[in-house]
Amino acid sequence: MISISHVTEKSLPHLSERMLADNHNVVMPTHIFRKDGDIIGSASVGAAPLVWWWMDSKRAKALDSVRAIKKLENEYASHGVHRAFIMCDKGSNFFPNMERLGNKKMWEGVMYYRNF
Repeated sequence: MISISHVTEKSLPHLSERMLADNHNVVMPTHIFRKDGDIIGSASVGAAPLVWWWMDSKRAKALDSVRAIKKLENEYASHGVHRAFIMCDKGSNFFPNMERLGNKKMWEGVMYYRNF
């Protein structure tokens, strides 16, 4: 039987060890999945700020975009948040410059959504 519980300070080191041993990582895990008491998975539910943005490709210049992003960072920081996950479409003018702008690439995956 599968059970679910919240990640605690006590459970996090063992969970991290298990994820790394399986060559995986869930950023900011909030929940642990167990089967017969053994950790078999984890999930991060609502813990990581996720940023989606749009800037008009004709009216917004590169500097406008950089300034807008800085405003958003300041807004997050004023609430104690100092890291966010940023989605960027491969067709975006930003895509080739994301790492040069100080962003760190996480993976080559595809993001999906699900209605439930």
